[in-house]
Amino acid sequence: MKAITVWQPWATLLATGKKKCETRSWKTNYRGEILIHAGRKNVLFGIKQMPNDAWKRASENLREFANRADVFPTGAIIGKANLINCVYIDGQICRLIKEQHPDEYMFGDFTPGRYAWVMENAVFFDEPILASGKQGLWNWEGKL
Repeated sequence: MKAITVWQPWATLLATGKKKCETRSWKTNYRGEILIHAGRKNVLFGIKQMPNDAWKRASENLREFANRADVFPTGAIIGKANLINCVYIDGQICRLIKEQHPDEYMFGDFTPGRYAWVMENAVFFDEPILASGKQGLWNWEGKL
């Protein structure tokens, strides 16, 4: 099964469906089920990378998960989603996301020239599956 490695807290936002687009500098033609792997970097590293009030919004969006100790596991597959589209981000798309989906805009890098990998039907796993991630889109050969 295809997988993508994402730093925390973005990985949890994706796996819980609070974030619908994973922005990348490269496109993919792949469509279908994709595993969400949380990279090994500590969640505090990711939080420090978030712009402006993004962490405040992220924590508000994840409030229902706040009492779970495993909300931000690292080095593990934490969920899955269906990758349904890969959209080239131009100025118009950037403005549209910023105006109509401010949380999504805050949780991604919608700089023109990048790509938004659009996901739906996210599932956050009850138990993370320890795994080494890889760069790019990669194949998970283990059991779920």
